Amino acid sequence: MIHPERLYNYLSQQGVDFYTGVPDSLLKDFLKYVQDHSTAEKNIITANEGLAVALASGYHFKTGKLPLVYLQNSGLGNIINPLTSLADKEMYAVPMLLLIGWRGRPGTTDEPQHKKMGRITIPLLDVLEVPHHFMDGDESFSFESIDKAISLALAEQKPVALIVPDGIFEKYEGAIKEDEYKLVREDVIGRIIAKLNGNEVVICTTGKSGREFYEANIAANNKIRKYLLSVGAMGHANHIALGVKGQSDKKVIMLDGDGALLMHMGSLPVIAHHAATNYIHVVINNGSHESVGGQPTEGFFADCCGIAKASGYKKIIRITNETELEEWLNDSLASSETQFVEIRTSRQSRSDLGRPTGSPVDWKNDFISALKNDQ
Repeated sequence: MIHPERLYNYLSQQGVDFYTGVPDSLLKDFLKYVQDHSTAEKNIITANEGLAVALASGYHFKTGKLPLVYLQNSGLGNIINPLTSLADKEMYAVPMLLLIGWRGRPGTTDEPQHKKMGRITIPLLDVLEVPHHFMDGDESFSFESIDKAISLALAEQKPVALIVPDGIFEKYEGAIKEDEYKLVREDVIGRIIAKLNGNEVVICTTGKSGREFYEANIAANNKIRKYLLSVGAMGHANHIALGVKGQSDKKVIMLDGDGALLMHMGSLPVIAHHAATNYIHVVINNGSHESVGGQPTEGFFADCCGIAKASGYKKIIRITNETELEEWLNDSLASSETQFVEIRTSRQSRSDLGRPTGSPVDWKNDFISALKNDQ
């Protein structure tokens, strides 16, 4: 296996000292090491993967050096445009390394949202004409792959990918940071369910919040029947909710996250404009990409409520403590007003948190049936 320190030092020796991207669970031990040992200017976590390609391009234009962009293979969808119309050798010819976590690799067991992208990762890179080399737990083999990728990227002035399967890095815990906020997301979700009457529609974003909602709802005897877990398509669940809402009078509760919100923040003005009533946009903000390793987002740096207000939301609520949470649950959750509610929480979650049973198609069919039965 590869120790993150060894890889970090090896890349530095090859002149690679600038990192940007969106974290991935397969890369988490290495990325935690990068987070702890790079300056804030040399490791920038972007809102989405396409922006990382743009940032890396700007870094190359300024320095002439080779940047590294890290991402999960699901993020390939977000980088197709900047790869082909910015970094490609037929455009601005930007050399860079793409360090890609290979979720859903054929022959392995993974979550349903990763199966398709896992199967098409290599063919997709081929279509994009992005050369790729593989890494594995053998350090010599992996470092040789890195050498080949660097040489090719510099010689042909274009992006080259390094494909990273699961389990090749030694464990690295990283620096422990104290939580700034005391509310716990799973508890918040359970208390929201307890206050709902059961007739609402609930849409959950990608990540642990959906898994926590699923278990909390089971504990509440499946009180919420009309719900959908968006386990993939990070950052798009709030528009699934908007599409479900339409202009009906049904109340829609959107359980969003800070990473997902930041990834596609242009969604906010559209929601504010078209969700006239009964759309409660709850952003549970723990300031981190918690489900893929806990790397920070800009969630606590950004004024999410101010952005929502500027986007056109009429009712804005920020919750940072128990008193504020209780007041909102008792006074505003039942309101028909469209709301943007930011709830700041700790990064705490259970190590034994389960996953939903069944398949996404089953969940969709159950959701559609529940909506029809309510008409």
